[in-house]
This record gives sequence, structure tokens and C-alpha cells, in this order.
Amino acid sequence: MSQPSENDRLRQRLTELGLSLPDATIPQGAYVPYVRSGNLLFVAGQGPRLNGMLHHTGPADSADLPSSQEAARICALNVLAQAAHACSGDLGRIERIVRLAGLVHCDATFTAHASVLDGASTLFLDLFGERGRHARIASGAVSLPSGMRVEIEAVIALRD
Repeated sequence: MSQPSENDRLRQRLTELGLSLPDATIPQGAYVPYVRSGNLLFVAGQGPRLNGMLHHTGPADSADLPSSQEAARICALNVLAQAAHACSGDLGRIERIVRLAGLVHCDATFTAHASVLDGASTLFLDLFGERGRHARIASGAVSLPSGMRVEIEAVIALRD
């Protein structure tokens, strides 16, 4: 009996986490959803959209941190959906999550940006283990496109 492929293992792990990959979203402007340069994949900013519907809009609120973390988790799923699309569906080609950059829609009193982005970071760690550990920046913005609460972009190292 053969061993499951890395792609199969990662997709099974998503299922164990109660998650599935959404369809890769179509850009909302004059840009491409990702660019590959060598073995690096640069994924454009992804919002908390599932099946074309935007979830978790409006500014983050410290009193409801779990909702904002869930928005970041959805963004991370969309990053993975774009990576899967770039790799013809094979998540096993992801060698490492290199870097995340996240924006949190908030006001000047909000200080939990890093905690919000942990929603995405934890997903990558739960899915990839040490290969999911990455560099990161979390920043605030007074508004984001379409009123989304969180937007995340990523740099991912791919295997040939």
C-alpha cells in the first residue's frame, strides 16, 4: 500500500481542522492574484471572502477578538487557495510559508493587530508544522477595500 502524497496529507489535515479550501478568488482590480519568481510565490492581498461573499466587515474591536481572528483565518485559506491554483492544485509543492503581511481595519486605539494575525499564523502552523512558521508584519488601517476587516498577503517558497 502506497503512502499518501503530501498534497493528500495536507488536504486531510485541513479536513481534520474542520476546514476546506475555497475557490481561488478573482482580483477586484487591475492586478494578478499571484506572481511566481523563481521558487517564490507572491500572493496578492486576500480578504475574508468565502464563495464570493465577504465576511467580517468593519473595524476590529478588542471586545470581539475571535471574530477578527476568524477573518484572518479565512484570509489564510484564500492565500492557500491561490497557492494551490498556482501549483495546479498540489499543496504539496509548498515548501514553506516565508512571510505574511497583514492589515487590520481599526481605529487609532486598537492595539491587538498581532493577535488578529495570529488567526492566520496559527492556521499555517497547524497545517504545515515548522514549514508554516514565517516572518510577519501586522499593521492597522482606517479602511480596507470593500470594508473588509483584515487583508493578508504572503510570500511562499515552492518546491520544483
